[in-house]
Amino acid sequence: MEKIRIIIFDCDGVVINSGADIAAAVNAMLDHFNLHRLSEEKLISYTGDGASKLILRALNSSAEFGGFSVRNISPETMSSYLNWYLDYYYEHCIIRTVLYPGIAVLLERLSLAGIHVALVSNKPENISHRILEYFDIADYFDAVIGPNQLKHMKPNPEGLQLATDKINKIIGIGGKKEDTVSPCQVLMVGDSDVDIQAGHAFKCHTCAVTGGIGNKERLAAEHADITVKYAGDLRGLLAL
Repeated sequence: MEKIRIIIFDCDGVVINSGADIAAAVNAMLDHFNLHRLSEEKLISYTGDGASKLILRALNSSAEFGGFSVRNISPETMSSYLNWYLDYYYEHCIIRTVLYPGIAVLLERLSLAGIHVALVSNKPENISHRILEYFDIADYFDAVIGPNQLKHMKPNPEGLQLATDKINKIIGIGGKKEDTVSPCQVLMVGDSDVDIQAGHAFKCHTCAVTGGIGNKERLAAEHADITVKYAGDLRGLLAL
């Protein structure tokens, strides 16, 4: 790989192990609306494509037990399910969530090496900020991109482009135009197929994280440039 100057991380399954809190928040929403609860494992399997799809998948699965049809739910009611979940999850997003092994040290070493770092996640930006600040790693990220800033979420590369543009503006302050970063100097690190698809579409390098919460078979099918168990393992590959 050409010298990497920006590393873009997905959040859930890469920086944080958040599956238990996400599942608990969805089940709290189902309880609130008197719907059938689902297993933690099943709910974690529904993550990766944003909160709207997570809630829709959960409702579809819950409907199998409750005898109702999701197609009969009005957009207003669907919004009430989603908003209830988001409000609850924001308040309960750091109950069982932990950092993945080695990620804090990796971020520190990347900072010392002058490699810029961004977070591009289908997770709402305010929740990502809260979690990063809780674990005292927010200052390592030059850009935090969530769905509220985008027209298209991953696998569309729009978020990767926006993160790179934001960092290039930082680099450009007092610098030269030729110092800006091109996609071939960017590494996208993710645990799901949509992360790697976004990286391929952006034409940057890609790293698959197999120890996350994303579907392993779909992740492997995208043929990332490099594969690690945890994002923290990049320390050795990048000689940091």
